[in-house]
Amino acid sequence: MFSQFKFCYGSFFFLLSLSTCTTVGFHQEKIRDSINFGEPASFRVCVIKETGILDQDVTTLFESWNEELKLYQLKAIPRILFETERPGFYGTDILEYMMNMRMSEECDRLLYLKARTWGDIVFEIVTLGIFVGVGLKLELQGAVEGNTNTRGYIKAKYISTIQLLFTSPNSTLVHEGYHLLGCGHQLFMKECYERIRDVKLLLTDPDRDPNFFPVINSTGKKILKRPI
Repeated sequence: MFSQFKFCYGSFFFLLSLSTCTTVGFHQEKIRDSINFGEPASFRVCVIKETGILDQDVTTLFESWNEELKLYQLKAIPRILFETERPGFYGTDILEYMMNMRMSEECDRLLYLKARTWGDIVFEIVTLGIFVGVGLKLELQGAVEGNTNTRGYIKAKYISTIQLLFTSPNSTLVHEGYHLLGCGHQLFMKECYERIRDVKLLLTDPDRDPNFFPVINSTGKKILKRPI
C-alpha cells in the first residue's frame, strides 16, 4: 500500500514538474489589475530560425505570445533575420552564438528558434529516463541569458514526444518571453508584474537610447542602451 502511494505521489510531482516548467509563476489577477502598466508599447524581436521552421510557425508563436502581452499593454513585433543550421548541439552553444552576435538597430531582442532533429529526440528520451529514475532534469525547453536579458532561444519544433503532453513551443515562448522582459522565477507573479511595470517606466528615462526597448537584467541593472 505504501509503495503504491509512493508511486502515485512521485508520479504526481513528475507530471506537475513537466506542466509547470513553462511558467515563471502563478498569475494573481487582482494584483495585476491593480498595477498601472502605462500606455501601449511595442518592442522588436529579431528572429534567427533553424532549417525546418516556417515563417508561419514564427507568426503562430508570436500570436500566442502577444495574447499574453496584452495583459501589460505590450506587443512583440517579429522580424526574421535569417535561417541557419544549428551552431552546436547544446543550449549553451546556442546562447554563446547569440551572445557573440551583434544586435542591429532594428532589434530590441534576439530570439533563436530551435528545430527538432532525431538526435534531439534520442537525447530527450535519455534525459526523460534520467529524470524519472533519479529526479535530475537535464533537458531545457529554452533559456535567456542573464547579463542583459535581451538574447534567448526556445525549442520551436517538437516531433511527437512525451513533452507535447505537458508543454508546447507557444507556452515555452511565453515563459522565455517573461525573461526577455526581466522577470525571474517565482511562485507567484507579483514581482514579475512589478518588473514589467518598471521596465515600461524606463521608456521615459532621459538616459535611454530612444531606439531601444529597455530591460532590467537578472541582477537589477537597468539596460538602457542596446548591448553590443
